[in-house]
Amino acid sequence: MKERYRGFLASLTRSPIGMFGTMLAGAAGFMMITLFVYDVIGESESPYLGIITYMVLPTVFVIGLVLIVIGIRRQTKRRLEAQASGEIAPEFPVIDLNDDRVRTWLLTAGGFGAAAAVLLATSTIKGVEYVDSNEFCGTACHVMEPEWTAYQRSPHARVHCVDCHVGGGASNFIQAKLSGVRQVIALTTNSYNRPIPTPVHNLRPARTTCNECHWPTRFHGDRTRVITRFRSDSANTETQTIIVNNVGGGQEAGVSVGVHWHVDPNLEVHYRSDESREFVHEIETIYPDGSHKIFRRQVAEGDPPAESERTMDCIDCHNRPTHVYLLPEEAVDGVLRLGVLSRDLPFIRREGLAAITADYASHDEAREGIASHISGFYADSFPALAADRTHAIDEAIATLQEIFVTNVFPQMNVTWGTYSDHLGHSGMAGGCFRCHNVAFEAEDGSKISADCELCHQIVAYERTADEIELVVEE
Repeated sequence: MKERYRGFLASLTRSPIGMFGTMLAGAAGFMMITLFVYDVIGESESPYLGIITYMVLPTVFVIGLVLIVIGIRRQTKRRLEAQASGEIAPEFPVIDLNDDRVRTWLLTAGGFGAAAAVLLATSTIKGVEYVDSNEFCGTACHVMEPEWTAYQRSPHARVHCVDCHVGGGASNFIQAKLSGVRQVIALTTNSYNRPIPTPVHNLRPARTTCNECHWPTRFHGDRTRVITRFRSDSANTETQTIIVNNVGGGQEAGVSVGVHWHVDPNLEVHYRSDESREFVHEIETIYPDGSHKIFRRQVAEGDPPAESERTMDCIDCHNRPTHVYLLPEEAVDGVLRLGVLSRDLPFIRREGLAAITADYASHDEAREGIASHISGFYADSFPALAADRTHAIDEAIATLQEIFVTNVFPQMNVTWGTYSDHLGHSGMAGGCFRCHNVAFEAEDGSKISADCELCHQIVAYERTADEIELVVEE
């Protein structure tokens, strides 16, 4: 038995190919066991860990076994050929364990080998964790600076990038790696897009991302929203718009109502559009009873062609749930509402908007330009205030500079309004009006309504507190 065991070990190591296969299979097997234990005890929730443990390493292990078989067959063939020609088949040098130097060498090599295996297994785990981290996604490539900056101050800043952009499973893993290779090539050849194009057409569907936390079939009813804005007058007068959003959802008596009607699980809304999903050509609604209706618009010369077709889900309206870029008015009004930007500085809203919407070639140039604009305005128009309120003016400058550098990135051609937000609409274009547009007509002559009250009722529009009080009293 002992001789047979020795013979088996000798057959594994007698051929260079077999020896390499033995080392490969041994290392893969050791790492599989290590990562399996790591996975079982729940030390990591990485979607990559299972792929590496149960797919990549087993493949390497099998390759090692195949190399062992090839090595044994080649060595056997060489030995038989040598015997037939009367030659002595080449063998590896004899290792004499009675020699102190040989034993010391083997123990040293074995120790280094074991340490290397542990180091390799540990580094694999840490490597998986790193490429799975938000920091890797956001900071490994400088082209991601705009998205990383927007992500960090978004409502989903605690959601890991890979939860939406990769997910679990072999297909998602492979797709993410192939996409990563393309991005590395584009970065190396300086051929990447500026700005990063949207939408992300291979983004995981909402049912496997949004629906993990949000419940689209729940009835949310009507939600009152108060939007605080400021006027560009000397007093930076505060105004409020009060609207009641018909969020809807769920099913009341089996029928969805409100805005969330669009994601009712019992019906489907399909649409064809250009690549940006900004210009919609055709909309098809399939109702619970199986009937359907198709609305088409007359496409004029010069309109973008229909190159994309998809089933509507959360992302078609909530298209900027994480990488949120504010418009200049939103940003300035936000810091005024929070008191970060002092409202008692005359015309600070008007001048602040003028300062941050000017053209700048870089963040450094923007910082200088914003500081020069604001300090120059108060020095010229309100010299006494400029002398007495230096600290407040400096704080206002710093706040406006921060607004600019977190929303505009000249090196990536990201400026105000580069990325459209479809949650709502700006004027009578974009957002809801991509589809809710009388230009769409079905064969029976019916049109898609653009009535504002389908989505919300306006209680007050940009009214001061006194004006709202008068409306309520009436």
